[in-house]
Amino acid sequence: MGADYFTTLRTAVRAASEKAFTQIRENHPDEEFYAFALNTDDSVLTAVECANSEEGFQRAVKRFAYTDPADLSYLRWNVPEWAYESIATEFSPAVHQALNGAERSHIEESLGFVAFRERVHQTMIEALQDLEANHFFGTGNVREKITVFVSISDSDLAERLENVSAQKLNPVSVYERFLARYSLDQFN
Repeated sequence: MGADYFTTLRTAVRAASEKAFTQIRENHPDEEFYAFALNTDDSVLTAVECANSEEGFQRAVKRFAYTDPADLSYLRWNVPEWAYESIATEFSPAVHQALNGAERSHIEESLGFVAFRERVHQTMIEALQDLEANHFFGTGNVREKITVFVSISDSDLAERLENVSAQKLNPVSVYERFLARYSLDQFN
């Protein structure tokens, strides 16, 4: 049940992500983007496109005056702290409708909330996999510089989802680097 729902959601998330990430790169051509993410919430009522660049990270470091490696790691990888968090919501009305419409209620009721939430997370990953399969995030050295993942704001589930999605969405070397994102020696 709900196959059409999740297919529609996947298509909407893919289209919104492609438009949002294209726009952010076009609007900031002199910045080196190191991460693109879809960010949701525990209730999976949102799927927001987010990005950060090396320049955006450095602006945040300067603004917060962080020097501690743990704080720097948090600032670098915590999506709500990014320079381009919620970058282009005008591309997401179909996503918003799917995640908040009447059909969601029926699917969620039939699957149960936890199973529904897991399917939405998987659908978000699949939408980004579609973009990855078309080399949307680049190839070769360009692709090695960008980490793509899915996250959940203010949730105990965030790190697990980030790791699982990063493994599915990135080259092995990028994924392994991402796993070490909270290593305290990366900023020493």
